[in-house]
Amino acid sequence: MALALEAVTPRTSARVETLSRHFFGTSLRRAFRLQIRTEEVLPAERATLESQARHVTDLDQQAFLAWRRSVLLLVAMMFVPLSVFRFIEAFDGPKVPLIGRGFMLLPAVAEAAFCVVAFDQLRNWAQWRKQRRVLFIAWALYFVSPFLVYAYPFRAAFDSIYLARAAAEIGGVRLDASRATIHMVVGLAFGVQALLALGPKVISLMPGLIRASIVTKLQFPGTTAPGWLMMLAAPFYALFAYIIVLLPYQITGSWQFIVGNAGVLAAQVFIGISGRRLTVPLSAQESHDRIHKSWLAYIGILVVSAVFMVYGLYDFITQMHLGTVRVVTGILAFVSNVLLDTLIGTDAIVSAMAYFRRRGEQDPERERLLRESEAKLEVFCA
Repeated sequence: MALALEAVTPRTSARVETLSRHFFGTSLRRAFRLQIRTEEVLPAERATLESQARHVTDLDQQAFLAWRRSVLLLVAMMFVPLSVFRFIEAFDGPKVPLIGRGFMLLPAVAEAAFCVVAFDQLRNWAQWRKQRRVLFIAWALYFVSPFLVYAYPFRAAFDSIYLARAAAEIGGVRLDASRATIHMVVGLAFGVQALLALGPKVISLMPGLIRASIVTKLQFPGTTAPGWLMMLAAPFYALFAYIIVLLPYQITGSWQFIVGNAGVLAAQVFIGISGRRLTVPLSAQESHDRIHKSWLAYIGILVVSAVFMVYGLYDFITQMHLGTVRVVTGILAFVSNVLLDTLIGTDAIVSAMAYFRRRGEQDPERERLLRESEAKLEVFCA
């Protein structure tokens, strides 16, 4: 095995490797790519795998672990400015009572905590089973924390009419009305903030799952589960995207949102249909060919749609008086969450496939029930 690893390890000088195969540069290339290349595994990484994961001898699986390391590094680095921006956001806007401020700080604390965990787990990149459990728990806490924020009734926190009017001016609107009316407007204002804060997190979940399904299919082309997951995730993504876009469209009335949203919906229909072609066992080359063509077309449709979305978002940002910090935070949150959800989703899919594989022992009674169900299905669909 040592001779085999030596044969496939690129022979480069230390200087060339430092300049052209620097870890961050290599990670940047690997993290955004779906096809994991075995030749991009660094010699130092092969040495680590040889010492910490001797059972992983397949070159594609070694490349998969190296890809996970690159994605985790990029996510950890993105979470550094993202955590800082979240703390700034928590203290931006009207004065909020102490308990309300504590709730608003939850996302910042959760993102900072996940950032620390991500950097810490980089040292365990070759120990997949141990690392994935820690990352999943940290991701679950990070994902849930923003939803807990808006479980707090912010409208009830503003007891004084001065604070209520100050909160009502979040959207740049000055009001002179009763306390009940202003409290209602405060609730609406924080509801809009909730949608803006949770939207990128929710809408990034589905593309992350789609990318995770594709990565898993490329890694294990003989499996069928990733194709079915793509078919299920694509319609939900289209639905979430439509709901999220409704708010900025109704505020601005911009036709660019309609065109961009139609493109996003078309892209999800396309990738969902393409996922059906991946619901059968394939060879590595067949899997690559089918995914490559579909993915390029899918990305092309999304890019065109994003161009129209940007025009519409500019009007929305202007009318809602959103600051630079919130805009940068939203973009950074979406990109980092797509990468993170791809990583967590891939781990979850692989773990689930392994679990059902272990549970798939031969059982004559279950085999009989399966044959009966298949016979009924064949008659029904005839």
